[in-house]
Amino acid sequence: MRNRWLLIATIVCGLCAGLFRYLQTHSAPSSESKAAPQAAHYIDSSLCAGCHASIWATYRRTGMARSFYRPTAETTVGFTTKNPTYYHKASDSYFTVFERDGRFYQQRYQIGFDGKQTNTLEKEIHFVMGSGNHVRAYLSRTGRGTYVELPLAWYAENGGYWAMNAGYDRPDYPGFQRNITYGCMFCHNGIPDIPSGNQETGAEPVFTGRMPEGIDCQRCHGPGSRHAEEAARPGVSIEQLRKSIVNPARLSPAREMEVCLQCHLQTTSSRLPSSVLRYDRSPFSYRPGEPLADFSLQFDRASGNPRFEIAGAAYRLRQSLCFQ
Repeated sequence: MRNRWLLIATIVCGLCAGLFRYLQTHSAPSSESKAAPQAAHYIDSSLCAGCHASIWATYRRTGMARSFYRPTAETTVGFTTKNPTYYHKASDSYFTVFERDGRFYQQRYQIGFDGKQTNTLEKEIHFVMGSGNHVRAYLSRTGRGTYVELPLAWYAENGGYWAMNAGYDRPDYPGFQRNITYGCMFCHNGIPDIPSGNQETGAEPVFTGRMPEGIDCQRCHGPGSRHAEEAARPGVSIEQLRKSIVNPARLSPAREMEVCLQCHLQTTSSRLPSSVLRYDRSPFSYRPGEPLADFSLQFDRASGNPRFEIAGAAYRLRQSLCFQ
């Protein structure tokens, strides 16, 4: 008899537990869960100019803000001649940049045995990467939604000149097929839209939807949707506005510097990477204010080993006597 009652009690407890789990899963959400704010997302940064006009105007003149944009005559063919031509001796090829019907192109060709142009290939320039303070690289969009870097670049040194992009000055240069990776875009532009299926490390760098033009306010302040919504809400207080966006000046010294280090902690440009994303993070998921180590793992070279740095300003600063 006792065992029978124990069996009945066990069954009843199991049914109650099952009912409890069912109610947790299927019951209507509480008023608290309904009111939970949605995660902030990135917006068109031109909205920032509505309330921060002077800051916006000043920032738009910086190199970071001018890091990515659509081509114009001034930023493509307007440096030296109407149709600038560059001869690349290593590959015995000519490169030229020109405008046709309001669109811009980069072309490669060679001169055949008959003295005529042959082996011609041209690609449209859809975007320019680089402010022009140092260099401008030219990108072409493919039918798959990827971008390739075109071989010819413009360098600002000594009044400006045309030459091959880094890694292209050799007979077997990469041609018109060097992919712009998510890593390239992470440090040279705002946050673009990418397909949900391309979030994992090693995925093809496909870009969908609106493409930002330049590193904007949100790279240092985080996604701005909640801040914009709060600013439009009647009666919002200054304190509420401040809490709706990240102000790097209010972060701890370590978190504040990591806002810069997300792009300027390049310890080396060798074949061994300077950093890798954590396995559970997507390419553009870093948010200002979070520990950078939660987003990526940084690697350094052993002391005394040669290194070649492109974006290592903050890395070098950390090794200076004044910082230490």
